Amino acid sequence: MLFLKGFVAATVFAGFTVSAIAATADGVKALQNKDYSTAVRELKAGVDRGDGEAEFYLGLMYGRGLGVEKDIAEAWRLYQLAADKGNAQAQFRLGLRLEHGWGVQQNFTEASQWYQKAADQGDPYAANGIAALYEDGFGVEQDATAAARYYRMAADNGYPPAQFNLAQLVEKGKGVKRDLAESFRLYKKAADRGYAQAQMKVSDMYAKGEGVIANRQQAYFWASLAVKQNEKAAQRRSAALAASLTPEEQARTAKAVNDWKPVMASK
Repeated sequence: MLFLKGFVAATVFAGFTVSAIAATADGVKALQNKDYSTAVRELKAGVDRGDGEAEFYLGLMYGRGLGVEKDIAEAWRLYQLAADKGNAQAQFRLGLRLEHGWGVQQNFTEASQWYQKAADQGDPYAANGIAALYEDGFGVEQDATAAARYYRMAADNGYPPAQFNLAQLVEKGKGVKRDLAESFRLYKKAADRGYAQAQMKVSDMYAKGEGVIANRQQAYFWASLAVKQNEKAAQRRSAALAASLTPEEQARTAKAVNDWKPVMASK
């Protein structure tokens, strides 16, 4: 996320003072550095001046009890203020709350509206959320094409769950042309980021030769990675695949699994 820095004047800009932006930037920096007392002080100054980003981050601190006593009600109050000012991250959280009924009556229609607002600003989490509602027809008319479009938006921003969800649609040909090679590519992107469900799908596709040339050692490798994350059925699949490999292949794969690290950014 980009943060505004270096503003010290108190002129009015975009509906609130530039000093509010400066206070928020200082507060966010302090939060990132785990200097919670400074973060609370600076973010409260931003909130007092009407900065939606400050409202969001202070809400985050109340929600997690960072530098303040944990207060979920206050967190949601601040998220609402920030969302009303157009903060996409707060809008996403309101959508999530309404979708799941966390402390409020479950309302898929209102959830979809908040997700839409945030997705329109490019928020990948919200794009994934609205896509799921379109896929299932909750709060919006069921539309696989729209689901694929929003999953793609989030996937292109490197969000692993969206890459996985889009891969499923592509694999089934729902809302998009069926393309096993493309579905494998998307599963692999999510798997490279450490998404366990995707690692299992990559293992399965390597084992069956679907969308990629069959490779039992690669199938074993990806199943073994999923085992480390306690993914369901991974242990059984890994054991079955290991039985088809030589001891040398098993040893090489075990070393590769031990040395593996997730890709930190992949679009």
